[in-house]
Amino acid sequence: MRLSNISVILATLIFAACSAESNLESEAPPAPRPAKLIQVEAASNQRNLSFPAVIRAAQTAELTFQVAGEIRELNVLEGDEVEAGLVVARLDQRDARNRLTQAQAELENASAEYERAERLAAQDAISRSVLESRKTQRDVAQAAFSTAQKAVEDTVLRTPFKGVISTVSGRQFQNVQAKEAIAILQSEEVEAVVNVPGTIIARMPQLVPVGVRVRLDAAPDANITGTFKEASTEADPNTQTYEVSFSFNAPEDLFILPGMTATVETSFVVNGAEDLVASGTAVPLSAILAEGDDTFVWVVDMETMTISKRQVTVRSDVSDYVTVTAGLDGNETLIAAGVSFFHDGMTVRRWVPE
Repeated sequence: MRLSNISVILATLIFAACSAESNLESEAPPAPRPAKLIQVEAASNQRNLSFPAVIRAAQTAELTFQVAGEIRELNVLEGDEVEAGLVVARLDQRDARNRLTQAQAELENASAEYERAERLAAQDAISRSVLESRKTQRDVAQAAFSTAQKAVEDTVLRTPFKGVISTVSGRQFQNVQAKEAIAILQSEEVEAVVNVPGTIIARMPQLVPVGVRVRLDAAPDANITGTFKEASTEADPNTQTYEVSFSFNAPEDLFILPGMTATVETSFVVNGAEDLVASGTAVPLSAILAEGDDTFVWVVDMETMTISKRQVTVRSDVSDYVTVTAGLDGNETLIAAGVSFFHDGMTVRRWVPE
């Protein structure tokens, strides 16, 4: 009986100790949440914009025959580097050459008849109308010969510029129709293409470009300088954005192909737009917390690493930053991303990328 009582007492003590330890653990403060922090700075007249981009060939051509026929010769493979004027493919030329031979004979005959008529007309042996008739026949034969020559030339498909054969869809002995694609030729020069919202396009007269950088997803550390090339003046009906392309020289140690993804980073200086250069504090758009019509930021107390929500007034801008015109004095440290996952009084720690 005594042993039984002792066992019960020991079990009770162990359970109480575990419960106390569990309560202590539940009452322990939560670990500080990692947060990306930024030190705010005064707004300047420079704006930095970044856009997702796709790499495409600066020039692309669909290689097609002008006439129908059977492919008798196909001289390229996908990936071939070609010079301008290279014969890509050739159709069966027998019918075209027969017509050319016939047209040449008719031209020679018509030319001889016209020359004979000229001699006779000089001797007043034939009328002027007969001479004009022979001349017309000669001209018609000349036109038919030129057409036959063009028909033979149309059986030969050549590259219009230097580049790379990206796709070959034609096959030897295949019967193809006129304008049916045989291959796709792309220039070796490439460009980065982005889609820009109309709100930014509308501001372009006040923005002076000072630098463009193309950052390839496949080689983000490569230093590639870009140059503005052209911009579409018609918006995409689905996205209401405008296509803008930037040319760049590919580094020799990189093999850049159309279809690769990148980011185009652009820098502009604001010129003459008072609403864009007014004083304020530059804050990343990702640091702004919107609640209804009000906007807030999370301010970090760097001594205690606790955060508090502060209401601010912002002005729309044309970059990844907004300008805070009221609510900050320019010396604060803010949470820069994931603002919807924090709450007032939370303790944070600085997030350091690995």
